[in-house]
Amino acid sequence: MLDDPISSKASKTGQFVRVHLKDALVVGGHVVAQAGTPAQVRIVDTSSADIADTYGFVDIFFEPLALPDGRSLPLRAPISRLEPHRSSGHESTVAAEDTVGDIFVPYYSFYQIFRQGKNFVLNPGSEIPARTEATLAVRPNGSVAIVTPRPLSAAGDVPNSSFPVMPMATPIGGELSPHGGNSRPLAPAMTPSPSPSPSPSATASPRP
Repeated sequence: MLDDPISSKASKTGQFVRVHLKDALVVGGHVVAQAGTPAQVRIVDTSSADIADTYGFVDIFFEPLALPDGRSLPLRAPISRLEPHRSSGHESTVAAEDTVGDIFVPYYSFYQIFRQGKNFVLNPGSEIPARTEATLAVRPNGSVAIVTPRPLSAAGDVPNSSFPVMPMATPIGGELSPHGGNSRPLAPAMTPSPSPSPSPSATASPRP
């Protein structure tokens, strides 16, 4: 629940907005966080309403919830971009008004250009849903385990593998080593051939 307002016109990028838990967080009958536990929402980006019927928006990010035992619980907003809701009925009504205005109102196109959009506003006391990325489970001893997800891998990161990864094709001029690497082909070893034994006539010395 909001303690401070959020507005696409007044909120600033990098600002922290105070919020608190409306209800207690209970897992398996164990209270993990009491109702009223404070938390923070960070304003990631804002854009105020502008001409040409441009609506304002606010991008938010939930900071981890600090628990009484010193641990933190990662949170996320199901909808990170907050903006005024425009129904299909509103869109069709505006389109019909613009069509009639273009026909019967002189210079109506200038009015369309300078028509101001709406800003997004959430007043204190408003509710913002939040979800946790962690898995909470009750251990046999009664404590609550919090298992956080692994960090996301960046596009340039190479994942670690517990087994050798074979290449898609053998590189030209190389052979696969037993460990998955490349090694140059070994030249065949030369096998020595036995020398011919000398004949008796050639080794015998002449008699006197």
